[in-house]
Amino acid sequence: MKHLSRYLAILLFTSSPFLLKGQGGNQIKIQTIPSSSLQLSDQMTTNLIFPHAIKSVDRGNRDILVQKAKEVENILQLKAENRDLSSSNLTVITADGSFYSFKVEYEQKPQNLNLKIQPTLPNRQAEFEKPIQPESELIKTAQRVSNKNQTMSAIRQRKFSTGLELTGIYIDNDLLYFQIKLENHTNIPYDIEQFRLFIRDNKQSKRSASQELEQLPVLTYGNIHRIPSQSTQILVFALPKFTIPDQKHLGIELKEENGGRHLQIKVKNRHLMKAQVLD
Repeated sequence: MKHLSRYLAILLFTSSPFLLKGQGGNQIKIQTIPSSSLQLSDQMTTNLIFPHAIKSVDRGNRDILVQKAKEVENILQLKAENRDLSSSNLTVITADGSFYSFKVEYEQKPQNLNLKIQPTLPNRQAEFEKPIQPESELIKTAQRVSNKNQTMSAIRQRKFSTGLELTGIYIDNDLLYFQIKLENHTNIPYDIEQFRLFIRDNKQSKRSASQELEQLPVLTYGNIHRIPSQSTQILVFALPKFTIPDQKHLGIELKEENGGRHLQIKVKNRHLMKAQVLD
């Protein structure tokens, strides 16, 4: 068994397909998918332009900041949290089922900031179901959620007279709708640099790499660009139904552009279990 494991480990680092015999004599074909190099800076934004809408993003390190570009579905914007970003990786799956893998390194001044991703060979790895509702219907549902009164004990964080608060979770047609209240009780507008959703371990050892699974909403309803001064507003986002494994949580994070009023809350599986049916 040790010899087979060593042999498999060596072969996985080659680019050519090979065959292994499984139980019962069945042959298994394994082919590696090469990774592309990607440089990230903490001072510049790198843009990846994919040929199809982005469905899933997985980061090997929490110091890699990612978000979809505003108003579009196929552009991923990336930046390093700080200069201490260690070598890591990034995985992206798009709506056509294509799989993309990147090796990530820190570079203060990346050579290329805008990259158009065009696969030269078919790279189809996953199949996705077609949306069960048109976008117009999703918007109508989100509008209904935004007008609902608070239905749960709020999960909130307040800092410097600004606030991020989860006030309701609803389920409708296999989609979870999250009702978020954003507050800014100062005279300084809060410009939103990044709004992120991710699944993360509750506790992370300093010696091990941090693994986060980015959650990309199928719809975001409300103003995700700015919280005006002295204002309160409601934001609704919809995600395909899911539950959260033990020892993990859903993080909802808001970062201020050119500021320090960053906000984050943690949603656990017990909160999801209390999702209300939308009537």
